[in-house]
Amino acid sequence: MFDYSYNLDDSEEFTYRKPRKTPKRSRAEVVAELIEQGDDTREGFNPSFHSSRHEREWILTYLGGFYEDHMITDVLRQVKGGKEANVYCCQAHPVTGAELIAAKVYRPRMFRTLKNDALYRQGKGVLNTEGKQTRGRREALAMQKNTRLGQTLRHLSWLSNEFQAMSKLHEAGADVPRPFAQSDNAILMEYLGEQLWPAPALVNVTLQADEAQPLFDRIMSNIELMLAHDLVHGDLSAHNILYWEGGVKIIDFPQAVNPYVNPDAYTLLERDVTRVCQYFTRYGIASDPEELAAEIWGRYQVG
Repeated sequence: MFDYSYNLDDSEEFTYRKPRKTPKRSRAEVVAELIEQGDDTREGFNPSFHSSRHEREWILTYLGGFYEDHMITDVLRQVKGGKEANVYCCQAHPVTGAELIAAKVYRPRMFRTLKNDALYRQGKGVLNTEGKQTRGRREALAMQKNTRLGQTLRHLSWLSNEFQAMSKLHEAGADVPRPFAQSDNAILMEYLGEQLWPAPALVNVTLQADEAQPLFDRIMSNIELMLAHDLVHGDLSAHNILYWEGGVKIIDFPQAVNPYVNPDAYTLLERDVTRVCQYFTRYGIASDPEELAAEIWGRYQVG
């Protein structure tokens, strides 16, 4: 409703012009403009990590919510950059009880290009950020046709699958990082190592002679513990096992599968066991991966 009650002199003219609509801008465009102006998307969130303009936009967009929720107070450095995700070392908020927190920020295209993703999706529902299954004809059709909505649903589902798997295993006492929180594109978890010296992957470590056998046994116990809690990692190797101060933490669970619903779970389990066995052969540990996998599987009578 417009008010046209103006006091106009006879010499004045009044012409009403409909205001132009301001084009709706994407979140990324807003963030980019604020960065250009030297401001931030979140009041008070000014990460000390110096990065490119594009990466700063990435950090502000996907980690700003954790700052507002009093989970982190700063982003200190990048720990790992990759095709799938970037991992950042963050200063934890005191309420978390931690000093440092790792933030894993996914690249949106990760799950669209993941090789053989159908192998891991068998039997899985589509999870939202709360870890609950989304059901409906529209969602199912979008996933089937791989539309933009379907790709988004798959992305959210894989991320939630990782967070839920880590939460279940951490509660069960497995050697996995403690998960703190998740958003639609990032997970906060326990940071392993020191600020300037993050825990290396096992593949990059030279173990002491007396360390190898206990760590091999420990990892096999974790594989069995996962199976006891209805999970198979599905992509386990020395590349996603972190080593720190004589201990290990297993990471990267987006593809983890439930052996009771995925018909290829045993094949994935056997591959996990084989890769671990192959790594430890360099330390003279002889094993039969097929036999080990069969023993672990048989103890739980899966299938």
